[in-house]
Amino acid sequence: MSSRKRLPPERDSKGVTAMTDEPDPLYDQTVSRLLRREALRRAAADLNTASPPALESTLARISAEVTEEAAERQAHPLPPG
Repeated sequence: MSSRKRLPPERDSKGVTAMTDEPDPLYDQTVSRLLRREALRRAAADLNTASPPALESTLARISAEVTEEAAERQAHPLPPG
């Protein structure tokens, strides 16, 4: 009998986790956050050359999006863990 531990079936011999169809809320949250960050970075680059009315409009839109996302997080918190 071997003293080595057996890997769980969802991992291969190199420790790589196999793809599953199960949802992963933490992964989805992280990807969403990174995509928003990149979108805001690109928007900020565009704002450097925006007129005052365009700047005001863009900031109002961003504020509405952030408020909506915060309300959604309050309504549907992620499970702990």
